[in-house]
Amino acid sequence: PGGCSPRGGGRVGAMRWENLFSDLEAQLASAGQLELEAQVADLARAEAAGLGLAERLRGHGAAPLALLLRGGLRFRGRLTQVASTWLALDSGPYSVLVPHDGIVTVEGLGSAAAAEGSAVRRALSLASGLRAIARDRSPVACFVDAGAGEPLTVGGTLDTVGADYV
Repeated sequence: PGGCSPRGGGRVGAMRWENLFSDLEAQLASAGQLELEAQVADLARAEAAGLGLAERLRGHGAAPLALLLRGGLRFRGRLTQVASTWLALDSGPYSVLVPHDGIVTVEGLGSAAAAEGSAVRRALSLASGLRAIARDRSPVACFVDAGAGEPLTVGGTLDTVGADYV
């Protein structure tokens, strides 16, 4: 009347039930682990999607990078500064100041990322970097993407830096 038991009854039957429950517990634990791993992967993807180029560059460290810029210019070197909208690259005998929106590709960039802890450094604009060059009266070569073929190269010394011109 009611109930069921594995065939064989007695101790053998009890062991079969124990094995069944153990197997079910293992399956539930495995499913829980898979769900947790999927959630962690989703969170990691969401966090990575929120990272910008500046954070990735800051996390890169001192290893060399190769940049391809609009207009086909290529530079290889080590990062010396990373601001929210530009970077400075030590490229052998000269330094290169590059606005992020001029970058087409970055080779050699790892997956590490780092936030900028300084509010002052976060606020540095491209104009800030250019004003420092103008203040030092350093000779410059500016590569301007004129939209047709090779970039226009203009050399000299920066006298004035405006919000959208030099």
